Amino acid sequence: MSMQTKRVVFFGECMVEHRADGEMFFGGDTFNTAWYCQHLCAQLTKPPMAVYYASAIGTAAQDDAFAKLMTENDIHDEFLLRHPQRKMGRYWVSHSQYGERVFRFDRANSAARAYFELGDTLSDALTHGLIDAIYLSGISLAILPATDRSYFIDKLRDFKRQGGIILFDNNYRPSLWQGINPQPDYRALMAIADIAFLTNDDEYVLYGTHNPREIIEFHSTGSRNRQLLVIRQGAASCVLYCNESKTRIEVPACQVESFAVVDTCAAGDAFSAGFLVNFLLEEDTVASATVAHRLAAVVIQHQGALISPTLIPNLLNQELLVE
Repeated sequence: MSMQTKRVVFFGECMVEHRADGEMFFGGDTFNTAWYCQHLCAQLTKPPMAVYYASAIGTAAQDDAFAKLMTENDIHDEFLLRHPQRKMGRYWVSHSQYGERVFRFDRANSAARAYFELGDTLSDALTHGLIDAIYLSGISLAILPATDRSYFIDKLRDFKRQGGIILFDNNYRPSLWQGINPQPDYRALMAIADIAFLTNDDEYVLYGTHNPREIIEFHSTGSRNRQLLVIRQGAASCVLYCNESKTRIEVPACQVESFAVVDTCAAGDAFSAGFLVNFLLEEDTVASATVAHRLAAVVIQHQGALISPTLIPNLLNQELLVE
């Protein structure tokens, strides 16, 4: 990946977040990653990416507030569409004494589910190479109707053939796949993903694997894709596997005392952001994983999916920071 600024679109669903502390804000896996990518990039004199978010929202006051939040935080909104009847979904978070999350959702009428009914803005960008990379997750796939999901995957295959970069997070929520076998769609994405962020527990449920070695074997056997697997294991070391060179590296996580853990809601999303921004800067997987761990360790010590930009430390190459 070259050092020129890449136009990266994050596709998915952002929701109204009702935090465990009673506060209300926003959150959603791919938007969380976009948020942290943008605020890491804002620290740099020459950021490696321009951050775009693709989703659909409604016309209610809170939907307007979300659009305003994107503008105020320099997240490009060319791919943010409006639905005249639907609106943003909601979720409520409660936590165990160790900061682990328990969710309750209201997303049946989510505007994001109807994204591809609203226009061809993103499809055209994929077809005509108007962007450089797209980041999506298992949740991004799950919220779409089956016909739209198939259409989207076909567009992603075409984008890949033209040299586009595909970044995939395996975030798996069984409740979103009721009555549907998720494996065909997950396998379709894994076949074209350049970087795959894999939470180990999700892999175990999806494929019946039991450890990182089996995850690597499952995805690399017979694969010709020049793919980087980034296996997240919570508070344990992450595992990096390059399918091209067949190298495996473990990078230790930052240890956070249990009493300091407040909210693990966006730990994996922040991890992905830290890894991506640093990797686009210097293509050093170990350094990128170290930044990822450090950012995740900060995020879990604060309430909510999106912590204030003032709480995000300077984790990147000091020579590249804005003075």
